[in-house]
Amino acid sequence: MKQFKLSGVLFLAALFLAGCSTDLRKKVPPLEDVLRAGPLASIIVYKGNVALGQSGPSADGMDLSIGGSAALSAQGRDANNRPIKISPVWTASKPDLIEITPASGDIVMVKGLREGTVEVVAEYKGVRKTINYIFIK
Repeated sequence: MKQFKLSGVLFLAALFLAGCSTDLRKKVPPLEDVLRAGPLASIIVYKGNVALGQSGPSADGMDLSIGGSAALSAQGRDANNRPIKISPVWTASKPDLIEITPASGDIVMVKGLREGTVEVVAEYKGVRKTINYIFIK
C-alpha cells in the first residue's frame, strides 16, 4: 500500500513539474533543422572528381605538366562539417601559367601552360579556399 501511495505521489510531482516547466518545443530546434546543413563555413578542394560528401587527395602541392590537365573539385562544409554543394568562382594567381575551365563550378579542369608555381583560389559567397603550390613542370 505504501508503494502505491509513493508511486502516486511521484506521478503527481512529475505531472506538476511538467506543467510548470517552460515549453520545450520552443527551445529544441525542429528535426529538419538538425538534418539540413547550416551556412557555409569552409571550402575543401580535392584533386580529381570527388563526389559530394566524399574525400580525396588534397590539391595543395600537386604537380602538373606543361600541356597536362587535372580535375579539381570543391565542396562546401558547414560548421558541423556537413557537406554543401557549391559552385565557386576559380581564379589563378598567375593566369599566364595555368588555364581554368570553366571559370565557375564545383568541378573544373586546370591545364598547365608554362613552367612555374601558381596558386588557385576557389571563392563562394565570401568564403575562400586557396590551393597553394601547384607546380607546373
